[in-house]
Amino acid sequence: MLKKNNVYLVLLLVLNFSFAQEKKIDTVFVYEEIIIIDTVYIEKPLDKLEIDKITIIPGKKDEKPQLIISQEKQNTIIPIDTLIIEKIVNSFDSQWEFGAKLNFGFNNNTLFKGFNVRNQQIIGTGVFVKKSIFHPNFFIGTGFDAFFTLNESQINNATSDSFLNGYYFTDDGNPKLFESLVTKGFQFQIPVRFYWKINKITPSIGVLGNITNYESQFTGSSGNLPLTLDESQIFNAKILYFGYTAQLEYAIYKNWSIEINYSYANAKNIVFRQKDETFAVEKKITQNTFGIGFLYNF
Repeated sequence: MLKKNNVYLVLLLVLNFSFAQEKKIDTVFVYEEIIIIDTVYIEKPLDKLEIDKITIIPGKKDEKPQLIISQEKQNTIIPIDTLIIEKIVNSFDSQWEFGAKLNFGFNNNTLFKGFNVRNQQIIGTGVFVKKSIFHPNFFIGTGFDAFFTLNESQINNATSDSFLNGYYFTDDGNPKLFESLVTKGFQFQIPVRFYWKINKITPSIGVLGNITNYESQFTGSSGNLPLTLDESQIFNAKILYFGYTAQLEYAIYKNWSIEINYSYANAKNIVFRQKDETFAVEKKITQNTFGIGFLYNF
């Protein structure tokens, strides 16, 4: 009986102790360490890299293609996962080339043959534009040139055996007597050229149109009665030439080039104009021009 009571006592104490305990909830913290490793790329602009050659080697079986960059006798090999070839559309500036030039040379013009004037020194300036067609080294171009005669003299019928000596009639029938012609003139030229670039040398050929202006003097009537040739009158003499041109250009430093050029042109007449009075003198005139020039490509 005593042992049985002892068992009940032990059970009662255990139950009482368990209910006397306060129920607690423990919080378990799990920490995870995250490590982020960044790859830092140092980029260098392509225009600053002195690359001699870039080669792509196709990969063999189970091998990646390789990109080999040759730079200062050192090769850098880069495995390629994906190779994408894109067609680059050239911008307007990359399709055209623009430039300016300065020319020096001399003319040989049959207009002054009767005045014993053979060669005239000239200086000129101009702009040009050209575009590659069909082939990267083949260009077509045009431009605008202006030439000025350096040596100036006034030649007249008293000291010459020129074809201009004599009387002329304007379109209205007014008589004019030739007096003199000033050799200093202005030439405006528009060429059309075809270029072929061979390393630093670029030869070209083409055609041209040239307008030349001179100042001339004739004796005419002032309109006072009685009508006589009593007045000196200034006329503008205009000559329209057509011909061909050849040029050889050599690149000397970066955007700078030097050239030698030759052109031949001829005209059928000279047109004299003063206010509302105009007349033309039919005469075949030829002009040969030799020069050297300096060019700058923008």
